[in-house]
Amino acid sequence: MSQKKGLLIFPILKDLNAADGILVKNAGIQKGFEENNIPVDVLEFNSQGVFNGSEKVYSFSTGRYGRIYQFYVSAWNAIARYVAKKRYDFIWFRVPLLTPFIADFVAYVRKQLPDCQIILEYGGYPYENELQGFRKKFYLMNKRFEKKLHGNADFIITYLGQESVDGLPNIPIGNGIDIDKIRMVQGQPPLNEGIQMISVSSLKKWHAYDRIIEGMATYVRRPDAKKIVFHVIGMGPEYERLTGLVAQHQLQDYVIFHGNKIESELDTLYDQGHVAICTMGFHRVGVSTSSSLKNREYFARGLPIVVSIPDEDMPVDLPSVLEVPADESPVDIEAIVRFTEKVYEDPNAGRNIRAWAEDKVTWKSKVRTVLEFLEKHKRPVAINS
Repeated sequence: MSQKKGLLIFPILKDLNAADGILVKNAGIQKGFEENNIPVDVLEFNSQGVFNGSEKVYSFSTGRYGRIYQFYVSAWNAIARYVAKKRYDFIWFRVPLLTPFIADFVAYVRKQLPDCQIILEYGGYPYENELQGFRKKFYLMNKRFEKKLHGNADFIITYLGQESVDGLPNIPIGNGIDIDKIRMVQGQPPLNEGIQMISVSSLKKWHAYDRIIEGMATYVRRPDAKKIVFHVIGMGPEYERLTGLVAQHQLQDYVIFHGNKIESELDTLYDQGHVAICTMGFHRVGVSTSSSLKNREYFARGLPIVVSIPDEDMPVDLPSVLEVPADESPVDIEAIVRFTEKVYEDPNAGRNIRAWAEDKVTWKSKVRTVLEFLEKHKRPVAINS
């Protein structure tokens, strides 16, 4: 594989979104290239401006509304001119909420760097159903510019398994993680003291933990029910509805809301868990395959997982993966109990799950796949007449 020099563009204001998991993902992608010995520059955004390392590419206004205008509109001309001077072999661009100016940025770079391979990364595509309120209206207003955006790129990454989007080949990778930063669980309590389910999320409608709560409302009243507790970590728009549902079913002893936790507190809570509950409502936003970062973190910690849709990196035929229906039915808690007990019949279960994560879902392995794809699908060399 020939040596390449790349550019990663991550348009998220780091200092104003310090708790956003996307920042962790972006750092993992950068590390993945470094671990594959590929030099990359990284354009990062904060409230002061756009930077390539210590070099300021563009300065933002100190006012919030001026900064928003620059982020979506006026900054992209300056960024385009800067990028065009650098002669990169490839560009990885995490697409923000689209505007015509962002589409123009990609078109300009394509014209100035005809040999450069341009990758558009989405957290998932399509993503219209994940947006609400003004952001959804803004997206729909500008959706027509996707044709121009996609028409000037070479590849797309959606993490959802499509072969192509608007004719762009989808590079077939799932999400990755930086496993070195994720500690494996330790000192878990004995199962006979009660099965501890755990979830960590931003409590959106598609997490659908109401399905778990409804399932528990039925299960805990069975005379043969085993002790089971659901630990919900994180805050978000579904918090009030979920806590109300717990109160309605009088499940306060069985469902515990912990709110947001910092890393050391999170480690302590993970150490109490036996099984992780993944997103239970992707069907609510039209998603049928998953590449969730949280699934990967759970595996990295050595926890078995409960999913509602397939994840290619963690197939359901693994003994540490349980799939439940992707619908609105209450989740069968008895099935989770049997599954968890079965998993821990193997005293090496946690270490085996962690080993799978080390082999399959690190950013080093994901970036290696991307580089092999780029090498196989080089752009024709432009000939100046």
